[in-house]
Amino acid sequence: MDSAGDKDHPGEFPNGIALSPDEKHLYVTAGFRKTLRYDVLPDDTVTNPIPFLNAGNDGIKVDRNGNVYSTVQGNEIWISSAEGKHLGTLQLPQITREPRPRIVATNMAFGDADSKTLYVTACTHCFGSG
Repeated sequence: MDSAGDKDHPGEFPNGIALSPDEKHLYVTAGFRKTLRYDVLPDDTVTNPIPFLNAGNDGIKVDRNGNVYSTVQGNEIWISSAEGKHLGTLQLPQITREPRPRIVATNMAFGDADSKTLYVTACTHCFGSG
């Protein structure tokens, strides 16, 4: 993957990256509003990039069940099945006091002993949901 993007789609470059639990698929956010899924071959090379979601921006994580969590522009995280079906949306809280700092989901990680708590960085904030 070329980090500069290709000549037909300038500015579209890999940012978020995650493996499926069985390590057979690699998910890559490619610019704004696009996530691709690649097949991982036995020699650890990737092939067959297909559009997975018309969403994605920065952070992407896969849970133990293979569900894909993707940050989208704004204060949302989309949850999709391994097949790309939209399962739900996590809405980050809005700041009501002035001045209102931007709350934009950027990166995520599963944590705690059971890896069931999702931690999200969002500009100047960090959130956790278990």
